[in-house]
Amino acid sequence: MGSGQSTPAAIPPPAAAKTSGEAAKPKPCCVCKDEKAARDECMLFSTSSNAQEECTDLVSKYKDCMSGFGFKI
Repeated sequence: MGSGQSTPAAIPPPAAAKTSGEAAKPKPCCVCKDEKAARDECMLFSTSSNAQEECTDLVSKYKDCMSGFGFKI
């Protein structure tokens, strides 16, 4: 029983080190939500025979937005 209580104490140091290095960079799921929604809607509901070509501008806007946050896609 006593050893189970010491295990959680070992968890915070790695988490603290992780947050200090990644605090400035948000998670990919939390940025560019509007651009992602527009891109996804275009790709999913396109009536064109070539949705990739039709949605190129929205895909580019999404990529530009993500690269602004340091993500390379």
